[in-house]
Amino acid sequence: MSVSRRIRTVFFWTHLSIGLLAGALILLMSVTGVLLGFERQLIAWIDGAPRIEATGAAPLPLDSVLARAGVAREAAASVIVRRDPTQPITIRLREEGAAPVLAHPATGAVLVPAGDGSGQRAFSALRRWHRYVGAEAGALRDRMKLVNGVANLVFLALVLSGLYLWWPRRWSVARLKATAVPQLTHRGGHARDFNWHNSLGFWFAIPLAIIVATGAFFSFRWPGQYLDLALGSDKERAAAREAIAEARAARGDARGGGDGGRERTRDDAPAPRVTPDDAPLAHYVATAVAARPAWAQLTITLPDAKASEARVVVAEGNTYRPDQRWTFELARASGTVVTSTGYDDLSTARQLRAWVRFGHTGEVFGIPGQIIATLASAVGVLLVLTGFALTGRRFRQALLRRRRSASSGGAGARPSLDVPLQAPR
Repeated sequence: MSVSRRIRTVFFWTHLSIGLLAGALILLMSVTGVLLGFERQLIAWIDGAPRIEATGAAPLPLDSVLARAGVAREAAASVIVRRDPTQPITIRLREEGAAPVLAHPATGAVLVPAGDGSGQRAFSALRRWHRYVGAEAGALRDRMKLVNGVANLVFLALVLSGLYLWWPRRWSVARLKATAVPQLTHRGGHARDFNWHNSLGFWFAIPLAIIVATGAFFSFRWPGQYLDLALGSDKERAAAREAIAEARAARGDARGGGDGGRERTRDDAPAPRVTPDDAPLAHYVATAVAARPAWAQLTITLPDAKASEARVVVAEGNTYRPDQRWTFELARASGTVVTSTGYDDLSTARQLRAWVRFGHTGEVFGIPGQIIATLASAVGVLLVLTGFALTGRRFRQALLRRRRSASSGGAGARPSLDVPLQAPR
Protein backbone atom coordinates (compact mmCIF):
# COMPACT_ATOMS: atom_id res chain seq x y z
CA MET A 1 0.00 0.00 0.00
CA SER A 2 1.40 3.41 -0.98
CA VAL A 3 2.16 6.07 1.62
CA SER A 4 -0.64 8.34 0.40
CA ARG A 5 -3.11 5.47 0.61
CA ARG A 6 -1.95 4.66 4.14
CA ILE A 7 -2.40 8.29 5.17
CA ARG A 8 -5.82 8.33 3.61
CA THR A 9 -6.76 5.14 5.46
CA VAL A 10 -5.64 6.65 8.78
CA PHE A 11 -7.71 9.74 8.07
CA PHE A 12 -10.71 7.62 7.14
CA TRP A 13 -10.68 5.50 10.29
CA THR A 14 -10.03 8.52 12.48
CA HIS A 15 -12.94 10.29 10.78
CA LEU A 16 -15.21 7.28 11.27
CA SER A 17 -14.17 6.60 14.89
CA ILE A 18 -14.53 10.11 16.26
CA GLY A 19 -17.75 10.51 14.31
CA LEU A 20 -19.21 7.47 16.06
CA LEU A 21 -18.02 8.65 19.47
CA ALA A 22 -19.40 12.19 19.20
CA GLY A 23 -22.19 11.57 16.69
CA ALA A 24 -25.07 11.71 19.18
CA LEU A 25 -23.99 15.08 20.59
CA ILE A 26 -23.29 16.46 17.11
CA LEU A 27 -26.76 15.34 16.07
CA LEU A 28 -28.26 17.13 19.10
CA MET A 29 -26.36 20.33 18.32
CA SER A 30 -27.39 20.18 14.67
CA VAL A 31 -31.08 19.52 15.34
CA THR A 32 -31.31 22.31 17.92
CA GLY A 33 -29.29 24.54 15.58
CA VAL A 34 -31.97 24.10 12.92
CA LEU A 35 -34.73 24.92 15.41
CA LEU A 36 -32.82 27.98 16.65
CA GLY A 37 -32.06 29.25 13.14
CA PHE A 38 -34.76 31.93 13.23
CA GLU A 39 -35.10 32.20 16.99
CA ARG A 40 -35.54 35.95 17.15
CA GLN A 41 -38.25 36.06 14.50
CA LEU A 42 -40.09 33.01 15.85
CA ILE A 43 -40.17 34.34 19.41
CA ALA A 44 -41.62 37.61 18.13
CA TRP A 45 -44.22 35.69 16.12
CA ILE A 46 -45.21 33.27 18.90
CA ASP A 47 -45.21 35.76 21.75
CA GLY A 48 -46.58 38.65 19.72
CA ALA A 49 -43.73 41.13 20.17
CA PRO A 50 -45.28 44.56 20.66
CA ARG A 51 -45.04 47.12 17.89
CA ILE A 52 -46.02 50.73 18.17
CA GLU A 53 -48.11 52.71 15.75
CA ALA A 54 -46.10 55.62 14.41
CA THR A 55 -48.02 58.75 15.46
CA GLY A 56 -45.24 61.28 15.01
CA ALA A 57 -45.19 62.03 18.74
CA ALA A 58 -41.78 63.06 20.05
CA PRO A 59 -40.05 60.48 22.26
CA LEU A 60 -39.67 61.21 25.94
CA PRO A 61 -36.24 61.72 27.53
CA LEU A 62 -34.89 58.36 28.59
CA ASP A 63 -34.89 59.18 32.29
CA SER A 64 -38.60 59.96 32.02
CA VAL A 65 -39.20 56.67 30.18
CA LEU A 66 -37.47 54.74 32.97
CA ALA A 67 -39.43 56.62 35.64
CA ARG A 68 -42.80 56.04 33.96
CA ALA A 69 -41.92 52.39 33.37
CA GLY A 70 -41.21 52.04 37.08
CA VAL A 71 -37.53 51.20 36.66
CA ALA A 72 -35.02 52.94 38.91
CA ARG A 73 -31.91 54.04 37.04
CA GLU A 74 -29.62 52.07 39.37
CA ALA A 75 -31.66 48.92 38.60
CA ALA A 76 -31.04 49.24 34.84
CA ALA A 77 -28.01 47.52 33.34
CA SER A 78 -28.50 48.88 29.82
CA VAL A 79 -31.02 50.70 27.67
CA ILE A 80 -31.51 50.00 23.97
CA VAL A 81 -33.02 52.74 21.81
CA ARG A 82 -33.98 52.13 18.19
CA ARG A 83 -34.48 54.72 15.50
CA ASP A 84 -37.52 52.86 14.15
CA PRO A 85 -40.48 54.59 15.87
CA THR A 86 -42.50 51.37 15.83
CA GLN A 87 -39.96 49.59 18.07
CA PRO A 88 -40.08 49.84 21.89
CA ILE A 89 -37.25 50.88 24.18
CA THR A 90 -35.66 47.83 25.81
CA ILE A 91 -34.50 48.16 29.41
CA ARG A 92 -32.32 45.31 30.60
CA LEU A 93 -32.16 44.92 34.38
CA ARG A 94 -29.20 44.13 36.60
CA GLU A 95 -31.09 41.48 38.51
CA GLU A 96 -29.96 38.09 37.28
CA GLY A 97 -32.64 36.27 35.34
CA ALA A 98 -34.97 39.28 35.22
CA ALA A 99 -36.85 39.73 31.95
CA PRO A 100 -36.20 42.94 30.00
CA VAL A 101 -38.77 45.72 30.28
CA LEU A 102 -40.25 47.03 27.02
CA ALA A 103 -41.39 50.64 27.19
CA HIS A 104 -43.26 52.95 24.80
CA PRO A 105 -40.78 55.65 23.69
CA ALA A 106 -43.43 58.43 23.64
CA THR A 107 -45.36 57.57 26.81
CA GLY A 108 -43.09 55.36 28.89
CA ALA A 109 -45.90 52.81 29.29
CA VAL A 110 -44.76 49.24 29.82
CA LEU A 111 -45.59 47.10 26.80
CA VAL A 112 -46.59 43.51 27.39
CA PRO A 113 -46.36 40.92 24.61
CA ALA A 114 -49.71 39.54 23.51
CA GLY A 115 -48.61 35.95 24.16
CA ASP A 116 -47.91 34.19 27.43
CA GLY A 117 -44.14 33.98 26.92
CA SER A 118 -44.30 30.39 25.70
CA GLY A 119 -42.05 31.22 22.74
CA GLN A 120 -39.32 32.65 24.95
CA ARG A 121 -39.54 29.69 27.33
CA ALA A 122 -39.43 27.15 24.50
CA PHE A 123 -36.39 28.72 22.87
CA SER A 124 -34.66 29.12 26.23
CA ALA A 125 -35.02 25.36 26.66
CA LEU A 126 -33.69 24.78 23.15
CA ARG A 127 -30.67 26.99 23.87
CA ARG A 128 -30.05 25.02 27.05
CA TRP A 129 -29.97 21.76 25.09
CA HIS A 130 -27.88 23.34 22.33
CA ARG A 131 -25.21 24.65 24.71
CA TYR A 132 -25.40 22.52 27.86
CA VAL A 133 -27.07 19.24 26.77
CA GLY A 134 -30.11 20.19 28.82
CA ALA A 135 -28.30 20.85 32.13
CA GLU A 136 -29.89 23.77 33.96
CA ALA A 137 -27.33 24.93 36.54
CA GLY A 138 -24.46 24.06 38.83
CA ALA A 139 -21.54 21.72 38.32
CA LEU A 140 -23.51 19.52 35.91
CA ARG A 141 -24.06 22.47 33.61
CA ASP A 142 -20.32 23.23 33.62
CA ARG A 143 -19.48 19.61 32.82
CA MET A 144 -22.03 19.42 30.02
CA LYS A 145 -20.73 22.68 28.57
CA LEU A 146 -17.27 21.12 28.47
CA VAL A 147 -18.54 17.87 26.93
CA ASN A 148 -20.52 19.81 24.35
CA GLY A 149 -17.50 21.94 23.56
CA VAL A 150 -15.32 18.88 22.98
CA ALA A 151 -17.99 17.39 20.69
CA ASN A 152 -18.04 20.69 18.80
CA LEU A 153 -14.27 20.49 18.26
CA VAL A 154 -14.70 16.90 17.06
CA PHE A 155 -17.28 18.19 14.59
CA LEU A 156 -14.73 20.69 13.26
CA ALA A 157 -12.20 17.86 12.86
CA LEU A 158 -14.82 15.84 10.98
CA VAL A 159 -15.56 18.71 8.60
CA LEU A 160 -11.87 19.28 7.81
CA SER A 161 -10.96 15.60 7.52
CA GLY A 162 -14.07 15.06 5.40
CA LEU A 163 -12.77 17.59 2.90
CA TYR A 164 -9.47 15.70 2.72
CA LEU A 165 -11.25 12.39 2.19
CA TRP A 166 -13.54 13.92 -0.42
CA TRP A 167 -10.61 15.20 -2.53
CA PRO A 168 -10.13 12.67 -5.34
CA ARG A 169 -6.74 11.17 -6.11
CA ARG A 170 -7.81 10.97 -9.74
CA TRP A 171 -10.36 13.34 -11.18
CA SER A 172 -13.14 11.91 -13.29
CA VAL A 173 -16.71 12.73 -14.27
CA ALA A 174 -17.96 9.61 -12.48
CA ARG A 175 -16.19 10.63 -9.27
CA LEU A 176 -17.56 14.16 -9.34
CA LYS A 177 -21.07 12.96 -10.10
CA ALA A 178 -20.94 10.54 -7.19
CA THR A 179 -19.46 12.93 -4.62
CA ALA A 180 -20.11 16.52 -5.70
CA VAL A 181 -23.56 16.55 -7.33
CA PRO A 182 -26.50 15.86 -4.97
CA GLN A 183 -28.64 13.13 -6.48
CA LEU A 184 -32.29 13.28 -5.49
CA THR A 185 -33.35 10.34 -7.66
CA HIS A 186 -31.76 7.69 -5.45
CA ARG A 187 -34.52 5.82 -3.64
CA GLY A 188 -32.33 4.79 -0.76
CA GLY A 189 -29.55 2.52 0.30
CA HIS A 190 -25.82 2.94 0.10
CA ALA A 191 -25.77 5.00 -3.14
CA ARG A 192 -28.08 7.67 -1.70
CA ASP A 193 -26.32 7.88 1.65
CA PHE A 194 -22.87 7.98 0.07
CA ASN A 195 -23.89 10.69 -2.38
CA TRP A 196 -25.62 12.87 0.20
CA HIS A 197 -22.85 12.48 2.77
CA ASN A 198 -20.17 13.51 0.30
CA SER A 199 -21.89 16.09 -1.88
CA LEU A 200 -23.71 17.99 0.86
CA GLY A 201 -20.67 17.80 3.10
CA PHE A 202 -18.56 19.31 0.32
CA TRP A 203 -20.87 22.20 -0.55
CA PHE A 204 -21.58 23.12 3.05
CA ALA A 205 -18.07 22.53 4.40
CA ILE A 206 -17.23 26.24 4.64
CA PRO A 207 -20.48 27.35 6.35
CA LEU A 208 -20.25 24.39 8.73
CA ALA A 209 -16.60 25.14 9.53
CA ILE A 210 -17.48 28.76 10.33
CA ILE A 211 -20.44 27.79 12.52
CA VAL A 212 -18.48 25.14 14.40
CA ALA A 213 -15.32 27.23 14.80
CA THR A 214 -17.25 30.21 16.17
CA GLY A 215 -19.08 27.84 18.52
CA ALA A 216 -15.75 27.00 20.17
CA PHE A 217 -15.56 30.56 21.49
CA PHE A 218 -18.76 29.98 23.47
CA SER A 219 -17.54 26.76 25.06
CA PHE A 220 -13.96 27.73 25.89
CA ARG A 221 -11.97 30.83 26.75
CA TRP A 222 -8.73 29.65 25.21
CA PRO A 223 -9.67 30.28 21.54
CA GLY A 224 -10.09 33.99 22.26
CA GLN A 225 -7.00 34.07 24.47
CA TYR A 226 -4.74 32.44 21.91
CA LEU A 227 -6.21 34.62 19.16
CA ASP A 228 -5.33 37.69 21.26
CA LEU A 229 -1.89 36.22 21.86
CA ALA A 230 -1.29 35.83 18.12
CA LEU A 231 -3.03 38.87 16.62
CA GLY A 232 -3.89 41.19 19.49
CA SER A 233 -2.41 44.51 20.55
CA ASP A 234 0.44 44.62 23.06
CA LYS A 235 -2.05 45.15 25.89
CA GLU A 236 -4.26 42.29 24.66
CA ARG A 237 -1.25 39.97 24.34
CA ALA A 238 -0.18 40.76 27.89
CA ALA A 239 -3.70 40.16 29.20
CA ALA A 240 -3.92 36.89 27.26
CA ARG A 241 -0.60 35.65 28.67
CA GLU A 242 -1.78 36.50 32.19
CA ALA A 243 -5.14 34.77 31.67
CA ILE A 244 -3.50 31.63 30.24
CA ALA A 245 -1.05 31.51 33.16
CA GLU A 246 -3.90 31.92 35.67
CA ALA A 247 -5.89 29.14 33.98
CA ARG A 248 -2.90 26.79 34.17
CA ALA A 249 -2.36 27.70 37.84
CA ALA A 250 -6.04 27.10 38.56
CA ARG A 251 -5.85 23.66 36.96
CA GLY A 252 -2.77 22.93 39.07
CA ASP A 253 -4.60 24.03 42.22
CA ALA A 254 -7.53 21.82 41.29
CA ARG A 255 -5.25 18.81 40.83
CA GLY A 256 -3.54 19.64 44.13
CA GLY A 257 -6.81 19.93 46.03
CA GLY A 258 -6.81 23.73 46.34
CA ASP A 259 -9.77 25.88 45.52
CA GLY A 260 -7.82 28.00 43.04
CA GLY A 261 -9.70 31.09 44.18
CA ARG A 262 -9.78 33.69 46.90
CA GLU A 263 -12.13 34.78 49.58
CA ARG A 264 -14.61 37.50 48.81
CA THR A 265 -13.64 40.77 50.45
CA ARG A 266 -15.60 43.84 51.33
CA ASP A 267 -14.09 45.59 48.30
CA ASP A 268 -15.78 43.01 46.06
CA ALA A 269 -19.25 43.95 47.25
CA PRO A 270 -21.44 45.65 44.64
CA ALA A 271 -21.26 49.43 44.86
CA PRO A 272 -24.05 51.95 44.19
CA ARG A 273 -24.33 52.52 40.46
CA VAL A 274 -25.71 56.04 40.28
CA THR A 275 -24.11 59.23 41.58
CA PRO A 276 -25.75 62.65 41.96
CA ASP A 277 -23.42 64.07 39.31
CA ASP A 278 -24.47 61.62 36.57
CA ALA A 279 -25.65 63.33 33.40
CA PRO A 280 -29.19 62.59 32.21
CA LEU A 281 -29.38 59.70 29.79
CA ALA A 282 -30.63 62.16 27.17
CA HIS A 283 -27.15 63.73 27.17
CA TYR A 284 -25.59 60.39 26.30
CA VAL A 285 -28.10 59.95 23.48
CA ALA A 286 -27.50 63.44 22.10
CA THR A 287 -23.72 62.96 22.08
CA ALA A 288 -23.92 59.61 20.29
CA VAL A 289 -26.45 60.81 17.72
CA ALA A 290 -24.35 63.89 16.96
CA ALA A 291 -21.31 61.65 16.37
CA ARG A 292 -23.16 59.12 14.18
CA PRO A 293 -26.21 60.78 12.58
CA ALA A 294 -27.03 57.65 10.55
CA TRP A 295 -27.56 55.57 13.70
CA ALA A 296 -30.09 52.74 13.74
CA GLN A 297 -29.70 51.57 17.34
CA LEU A 298 -28.08 52.88 20.53
CA THR A 299 -27.12 50.62 23.43
CA ILE A 300 -26.31 52.54 26.59
CA THR A 301 -24.49 50.51 29.26
CA LEU A 302 -24.85 52.21 32.61
CA PRO A 303 -21.69 52.35 34.77
CA ASP A 304 -21.25 51.39 38.39
CA ALA A 305 -20.03 53.91 40.96
CA LYS A 306 -16.37 52.93 40.46
CA ALA A 307 -16.41 53.73 36.73
CA SER A 308 -15.85 57.25 35.48
CA GLU A 309 -17.39 56.64 32.07
CA ALA A 310 -20.59 55.34 30.50
CA ARG A 311 -20.53 53.31 27.30
CA VAL A 312 -22.71 53.85 24.26
CA VAL A 313 -22.56 51.47 21.29
CA VAL A 314 -23.97 52.92 18.08
CA ALA A 315 -25.03 50.58 15.29
CA GLU A 316 -25.85 51.58 11.73
CA GLY A 317 -27.58 49.49 9.07
CA ASN A 318 -27.46 45.82 10.00
CA THR A 319 -27.07 46.13 13.76
CA TYR A 320 -25.48 42.68 14.01
CA ARG A 321 -22.47 43.60 11.87
CA PRO A 322 -19.41 44.66 13.89
CA ASP A 323 -18.03 46.77 11.04
CA GLN A 324 -21.12 48.99 11.35
CA ARG A 325 -20.76 49.62 15.10
CA TRP A 326 -18.95 52.32 17.04
CA THR A 327 -18.24 52.41 20.77
CA PHE A 328 -18.15 55.69 22.68
CA GLU A 329 -16.90 56.05 26.23
CA LEU A 330 -18.62 59.13 27.66
CA ALA A 331 -17.77 61.09 30.78
CA ARG A 332 -20.61 60.12 33.09
CA ALA A 333 -20.97 63.60 34.57
CA SER A 334 -20.95 65.62 31.32
CA GLY A 335 -21.81 63.15 28.58
CA THR A 336 -18.85 64.27 26.46
CA VAL A 337 -16.80 61.82 24.41
CA VAL A 338 -13.69 60.48 26.16
CA THR A 339 -12.78 57.83 23.59
CA SER A 340 -14.31 56.66 20.33
CA THR A 341 -13.57 53.23 18.85
CA GLY A 342 -14.67 51.96 15.46
CA TYR A 343 -14.10 48.64 13.79
CA ASP A 344 -10.96 49.89 12.03
CA ASP A 345 -9.48 50.87 15.40
CA LEU A 346 -9.60 47.31 16.72
CA SER A 347 -6.72 44.87 16.58
CA THR A 348 -6.95 42.02 14.10
CA ALA A 349 -7.80 39.65 16.96
CA ARG A 350 -10.66 41.84 18.18
CA GLN A 351 -11.97 42.33 14.66
CA LEU A 352 -12.17 38.56 14.21
CA ARG A 353 -13.75 38.06 17.63
CA ALA A 354 -16.32 40.75 16.89
CA TRP A 355 -17.80 38.53 14.15
CA VAL A 356 -18.13 35.45 16.37
CA ARG A 357 -21.44 35.98 18.18
CA PHE A 358 -23.69 36.71 15.22
CA GLY A 359 -21.45 35.00 12.69
CA HIS A 360 -22.37 31.76 14.46
CA THR A 361 -26.05 32.37 13.71
CA GLY A 362 -25.49 33.98 10.30
CA GLU A 363 -27.23 37.18 11.40
CA VAL A 364 -24.25 39.31 10.39
CA PHE A 365 -25.39 38.66 6.81
CA GLY A 366 -29.08 39.28 7.49
CA ILE A 367 -31.84 36.88 6.46
CA PRO A 368 -29.70 35.21 3.74
CA GLY A 369 -27.07 34.46 6.38
CA GLN A 370 -29.66 32.95 8.70
CA ILE A 371 -30.98 30.78 5.86
CA ILE A 372 -27.48 29.49 5.04
CA ALA A 373 -26.69 28.82 8.71
CA THR A 374 -29.98 26.96 9.20
CA LEU A 375 -29.44 24.89 6.06
CA ALA A 376 -25.90 24.10 7.20
CA SER A 377 -27.27 22.84 10.52
CA ALA A 378 -29.77 20.69 8.60
CA VAL A 379 -26.89 19.30 6.55
CA GLY A 380 -25.15 18.52 9.84
CA VAL A 381 -28.14 16.36 10.76
CA LEU A 382 -27.95 14.53 7.41
CA LEU A 383 -24.18 14.04 7.71
CA VAL A 384 -24.59 12.31 11.07
CA LEU A 385 -27.49 10.12 9.94
CA THR A 386 -25.89 9.11 6.63
CA GLY A 387 -22.56 8.57 8.37
CA PHE A 388 -24.19 6.19 10.84
CA ALA A 389 -25.97 4.40 8.00
CA LEU A 390 -22.81 4.00 5.93
CA THR A 391 -20.85 2.76 8.95
CA GLY A 392 -23.56 0.26 9.87
CA ARG A 393 -23.57 -1.18 6.35
CA ARG A 394 -19.76 -1.36 6.28
CA PHE A 395 -19.54 -3.42 9.45
CA ARG A 396 -22.54 -5.54 8.53
CA GLN A 397 -20.96 -6.39 5.17
CA ALA A 398 -17.64 -7.14 6.84
CA LEU A 399 -19.36 -9.44 9.31
CA LEU A 400 -21.19 -11.26 6.47
CA ARG A 401 -17.93 -11.69 4.55
CA ARG A 402 -16.27 -13.09 7.66
CA ARG A 403 -19.10 -15.60 8.16
CA ARG A 404 -19.06 -16.66 4.50
CA SER A 405 -15.31 -17.10 4.65
CA ALA A 406 -15.58 -19.19 7.80
CA SER A 407 -18.38 -21.36 6.40
CA SER A 408 -16.44 -22.00 3.19
CA GLY A 409 -13.39 -23.23 5.06
CA GLY A 410 -11.41 -20.04 4.68
CA ALA A 411 -11.44 -19.09 8.33
CA GLY A 412 -7.86 -18.03 8.08
CA ALA A 413 -8.65 -15.45 5.44
CA ARG A 414 -9.53 -12.31 7.29
CA PRO A 415 -11.54 -9.72 5.33
CA SER A 416 -9.99 -6.29 5.46
CA LEU A 417 -11.71 -3.23 6.80
CA ASP A 418 -8.79 -0.96 5.96
CA VAL A 419 -10.00 0.26 2.55
CA PRO A 420 -12.81 2.80 2.63
CA LEU A 421 -15.77 2.39 0.34
CA GLN A 422 -15.03 4.65 -2.58
CA ALA A 423 -16.87 6.11 -5.49
CA PRO A 424 -15.83 5.29 -9.05
CA ARG A 425 -12.50 6.90 -9.97
